[in-house]
Amino acid sequence: MLAPRQFSMRETKAFTLIALAFVILILVLLVLLFILELKRWKREAAGETCRQNLKLVGLAYRTWNTGSSDEYPQQVEVKLGGSKEDLIAGRLFLHFRTMSNELSTPKILVCPADKQKLVAQSFGEGFSNTNVSYFASLNASESYPQTFLSGDRNLSLPDRPVASGILVLTTNSPLRWTKAIHDSCGNVGLGDGSVQMFDQKKLAVGVLNQAMETNRLVLP
Repeated sequence: MLAPRQFSMRETKAFTLIALAFVILILVLLVLLFILELKRWKREAAGETCRQNLKLVGLAYRTWNTGSSDEYPQQVEVKLGGSKEDLIAGRLFLHFRTMSNELSTPKILVCPADKQKLVAQSFGEGFSNTNVSYFASLNASESYPQTFLSGDRNLSLPDRPVASGILVLTTNSPLRWTKAIHDSCGNVGLGDGSVQMFDQKKLAVGVLNQAMETNRLVLP
């Protein structure tokens, strides 16, 4: 009869180290999976909050009025209670201040994925373009339901990101997203009050479907 094999201390130690390394590897993989899932959850949560923000902005447009007109504030002169001249001059924050009663809080003007903008506590002194993540249209109206009304500011043309100021958008503009906010995607509020998440392909289709020859977007 063969005698039972006796494990040496060296063999036992080697087996223990292999088992330990295997356990550590599994733990590292689990941690990595958890981190990736947490990042995905944060991205989705930020995207959903951004869409809700833009829905509230769209509602503010539709409920705002001067008492004598159903126009959006950017179609009404400042002396009549609108924001037309302010928006043309790029003072986007003053445009949103005009709708402060309808917006209720400036917090909804900052996308949670936009790390370069700061949340303001009020529309009063100190409120500026640094507290705004979203562009606003000078030309959008309810008559053009698919026109871009507002949306994430991380827009670019093929050769450069779009800077603060006015972007003249036509139906054949080669508009794209940067990776800065929603990882090459973005949310857009339309003239009919809806909000959509556009990837690069859907953004191109959205630009084409505006049915407005020229739409001027003011970026913060």
